[in-house]
Amino acid sequence: MSQEGPQQEDSLCLLLFCSTSHPLLMSLGSVLRLGYMDDVTLGGSQDAVARDVQTIMDVGHEIGRDLNISKCEFIFHPGCVISDFTLQSFLQIPVPDAGLLGVPVFPGTVLDMQYTPCLKKMEWIVFRV
Repeated sequence: MSQEGPQQEDSLCLLLFCSTSHPLLMSLGSVLRLGYMDDVTLGGSQDAVARDVQTIMDVGHEIGRDLNISKCEFIFHPGCVISDFTLQSFLQIPVPDAGLLGVPVFPGTVLDMQYTPCLKKMEWIVFRV
């Protein structure tokens, strides 16, 4: 058993975790910079996002936060040419299939899958009354 450092169930652990990530997030240049625990969402020009991803990889490694490329996603519009090698290695998600922390971001496939069961449930309630 681990005898050093904060334990996962320790409420102070969350504060310590986030306090080391916040300065990195604030140093990034993308127009959109969202962070929730170990999830980061960036948005902006492809060049700005590519620079920020490289910064996250460099600085993150120094503070023990290595980027897991296999879990990274690049949301793109059809016809978009991905010029950065690192961004090319991300899972490529078309805009209609995009979600953020399990919530649909744009109209499309993911949104349809989310609201269709709700509509069916509402129909059942309306017709059962």
